[in-house]
Amino acid sequence: MRYFAGGNTSQGFCTRFDHILPKEQQKRMFYLKGGPGVGKSSLMKAVGKAAENAGLQVEYFYCSSDPDSLDGVALPEKGVALMDGTSPHVYDPVTPGARDTLISLGDFLDEKGLRASLEELQQTQRQISARFQQCYHYLNAAAQVRKAACAGEEKPATMRTLLKEWTDVLPLRGGEGRCRQLFGEAFTPSGLVRRTDFPKETRRFEIACPLGCHPDGLMKRLGDAAASRGLDRVELLDPLEPEHVRQLYLPEHGLLFGCAPENAPNVLPPERLFDLNAREEESFDRNAYELLCQRAVEQLSAAKKLHDRLEAPYIHCMDFLKWQTKLDGILEELSLLPSKG
Repeated sequence: MRYFAGGNTSQGFCTRFDHILPKEQQKRMFYLKGGPGVGKSSLMKAVGKAAENAGLQVEYFYCSSDPDSLDGVALPEKGVALMDGTSPHVYDPVTPGARDTLISLGDFLDEKGLRASLEELQQTQRQISARFQQCYHYLNAAAQVRKAACAGEEKPATMRTLLKEWTDVLPLRGGEGRCRQLFGEAFTPSGLVRRTDFPKETRRFEIACPLGCHPDGLMKRLGDAAASRGLDRVELLDPLEPEHVRQLYLPEHGLLFGCAPENAPNVLPPERLFDLNAREEESFDRNAYELLCQRAVEQLSAAKKLHDRLEAPYIHCMDFLKWQTKLDGILEELSLLPSKG
């Protein structure tokens, strides 16, 4: 499976890195540190590929600032996860040595070579930060427009009816299920990108949600019902306003519930849940919302170009032979190192 563990939202950068692997599953955690271009994402991709080749289940967590890069990778069957522990999602070992290991890829940098670029690096970092702040201003404005554009609220009677229909599908396992909060899509330099593709056999129970409409009551009660039945679930948060749950996914049972785009096929019409009202400003609000989101994406794209410039001197000063040795050591520890011959 593929997710985002963090997102660029109306509230700034929102992280759910502590949900990459539930605490009760954690047996071995690796926290990667180091500057841009030192190979954190490449190392995680290599571990993920080796695990896939070994027939293991792998979960990939993509970076919202660069959707082709990874922020984390998890091997649930082994209780293992590797994750980027650098800003803006700063994480450090909780039980160093016993379970958690800090991997400082920055140790393989030629620091003397980097010092000649100090002023340029600092200036580029400031420019990147400014771009992200502009992005968050635009996303916050987009959220306000979306709230103003809300065409209706949940109808209590129809919400209860729909809740019963969906709850009747839930299996009964017993105990208390685990809940993870992640993102299925995120605002990135490439636009609003979805990384979560559900298996074809997934049974989908979805309703179209007009701009600004959130099924908060329905999703809260459905989540409570799943918890009471002991079901593990993933709450996929709204990429703009992460206080809203857009979808509820039960991986073990192949069930997906929640919102779908208004024009999506084979979903329930919004009238099944929402008391809709026609609004004269609907077209204006939609255009304003889309324009603000596009402006936010433009800021992220500009930040990505600056970040690529920032990476260049680090890549030049990185000893990738030592990086390879570190990767081989991790693969050997996890019994994922390919056999020779």
